[in-house]
Amino acid sequence: MFSFADLALAGDIQLKGAWARASIGTERPGVAYLTIHNMAAASDRLLGAETSVAKHATVHESLMKDGVMKMRPVGEIEIQPGGMVMLEPGGLHLMLTFLHKKLVEGESFPLTLKFEHAGAVTVDVKIAGMGAKEAPMEHGRHENMDHKAHHENPEHQEQHQEHHEHHE
Repeated sequence: MFSFADLALAGDIQLKGAWARASIGTERPGVAYLTIHNMAAASDRLLGAETSVAKHATVHESLMKDGVMKMRPVGEIEIQPGGMVMLEPGGLHLMLTFLHKKLVEGESFPLTLKFEHAGAVTVDVKIAGMGAKEAPMEHGRHENMDHKAHHENPEHQEQHQEHHEHHE
């Protein structure tokens, strides 16, 4: 269903698999995830982020403290040469505060990350369901696969099972 690329490049920085969860409204923060690859011979540093859907986009970390899941702002993130940083559920993520609009499943929005050396890199963020644990399935990713083969794909079956478990 999604036809845009899930990859963005600037200099030696590659952003991949950007996605967010749908929001109930605009009162609570949104959250976005992606993977940052640094293909350079030198480290780079993520300085900040911005998006048209929220007033602020800041990197936060989820961590368990005294049996309670807490979130705290992280600030700048260093990406080692040839390394990657994953922003994913339960770890580092982009907190989108003061949403300007509701994040609707199936839509997308632009997100710009600012790096010390690579500069600004903009990626399209796909919006998954509210309880999603991973990026929404891209039908375009399976363009060489017929419909039956797509539904027999273990990845699709796992997502389908999780969808049913979520709604039970």
